[in-house]
Amino acid sequence: MSPILKNTFILFLLLLVEKVQAQKQDISTLNNREKFPSGLSLYAIGPNAVCSISYDRFLTYHLQAEAGIGFIGAHAGLKAHLLGGSARKWTPYVGVSIARSLFQTIGMEYLPYFPIGVQFAGDNRFNFAFEVAPLQLEFYAWNLVGIKFGYRW
Repeated sequence: MSPILKNTFILFLLLLVEKVQAQKQDISTLNNREKFPSGLSLYAIGPNAVCSISYDRFLTYHLQAEAGIGFIGAHAGLKAHLLGGSARKWTPYVGVSIARSLFQTIGMEYLPYFPIGVQFAGDNRFNFAFEVAPLQLEFYAWNLVGIKFGYRW
């Protein structure tokens, strides 16, 4: 991984980390990101180009970690939900991910993926997200957008 990419990732982590308050709350007052912090989703296009399955977890109601594997590669990253503390079901987010191909014929380099999107987390545990990734360091036309459907628990 290049030093610029490593430093960007570390800077992003430092900017997003926030203190977690250790309070017990009634579950009826929690928003859906707190009620159902874990999720399993099918990813169309996205950081792995074709199709993948991903696991994500809200570390706080603003910060979401995600990892996945697909037909072509694997990815891991973080997303910051700008309105994650609210009771809104739709939240905009920005993120940073690193993807890598599993096949040497495609290339084994680390590929940055910087998504900007919106996520829906419903009361029925349904999860949907749409994102664009316009800030690629290298241009790959097939992974400039991502669509995700899944289930939260």
